[in-house]
Amino acid sequence: MISTNNLKTLVEQQKRLDETISNSKKIIANTEIITKKIIALLVELGEFINEERSFKYWSNKPSSEKSTLLEEYVDGIHFMISLGININFNFKIYEFNFIKNDIISAYILCFENILKFNSRKDEDNYKIMLDSFFSIGKILNFLEEEIIEAYFLKNKINFIRQENNY
Repeated sequence: MISTNNLKTLVEQQKRLDETISNSKKIIANTEIITKKIIALLVELGEFINEERSFKYWSNKPSSEKSTLLEEYVDGIHFMISLGININFNFKIYEFNFIKNDIISAYILCFENILKFNSRKDEDNYKIMLDSFFSIGKILNFLEEEIIEAYFLKNKINFIRQENNY
């Protein structure tokens, strides 16, 4: 899904953003912050699913534009990577393990894996959570280049927000 080299680049960018936020808000990474990031991740995943719309059996309205979906998806990646940084996950050895599913099952599995990680914040649960999140992108045929581009665009917006006392 995302190559190790690109993932390392995203991790470095996320570290810079996390540090900027921590310094401006005077936050020390602790259990409470990690829990808040998990809630934020669940919310971002829900926002993404709402834009993708495949669960809305009652509606004929199509999914949002791909650019909107990618923006929502990378919001989740920001929190995913940030959580990995918090637990000192070794991104250098991460290898994506695709979890083949239909999209609805992939969503439910991802929610379940986020909650499992919340219960036990270790590298094994983190990797499973990350695999399930990245599997959603693969199922929806998001290209690595698109994800990286969307991440950098949103990261730039996030820095601007911090500069403007967001």
